[in-house]
Amino acid sequence: MKVNIYSCLVVFVLGCNVTAAVKHEVVEEKQLVTLPCPHSVEGDVTWSRETNGHRVDILTVEGDRDKKHIPDPGRRYSSLADKSLHIFKVTVSDSGTYLCNNEAAVELTVIPSETTRLIAPKSTTVTLNCSGDVGGSAVTTWSKDGREIQQDEYVYVSPGGKMLTITYVQPGDSGLYYCDGKPAVYLTVMEAETSDRARQKQKRRATQRENDV
Repeated sequence: MKVNIYSCLVVFVLGCNVTAAVKHEVVEEKQLVTLPCPHSVEGDVTWSRETNGHRVDILTVEGDRDKKHIPDPGRRYSSLADKSLHIFKVTVSDSGTYLCNNEAAVELTVIPSETTRLIAPKSTTVTLNCSGDVGGSAVTTWSKDGREIQQDEYVYVSPGGKMLTITYVQPGDSGLYYCDGKPAVYLTVMEAETSDRARQKQKRRATQRENDV
């Protein structure tokens, strides 16, 4: 069944041309999301999601009907008239790279509701805090992308671990930070003009990040 694009609140993700980077969209869970194909398409369209190198087909738009490839008891997945993918009440598990006919359309990150969101210019210093009942253990552990964060020249963890400070943040520092395994802060690092001295420190910071991976 098609969804009337004017009948509900949606989050639009802009398409990108062949030479542009894949669009990255961050939304909170339970929102309605619409993902258009990067380019106009004719004929059948298959939408897929890739997560950690594993790809799964979601549905194929065949004429005026949707053919589902995964169980969808809640009918959360459907298509619009322009063959965009419509996801009703997204969940954290909906995160991943979405492909339209095998072409990357958008990288979607779904974060838990009420997660703190912080935007910081590149090369600045940011401090992330555990909030609410997060960080209840004696010594708090911070992690990102499934890896525990270790203190170094650019990363400082306060005594007890309730605060995480990162200096000279880089775009690679963007992402969802966990405090004792619970979502704490989603950090977005924006590009900014910097001095030669700052660029040198950025290069050192980036090199260190590569060595840590």
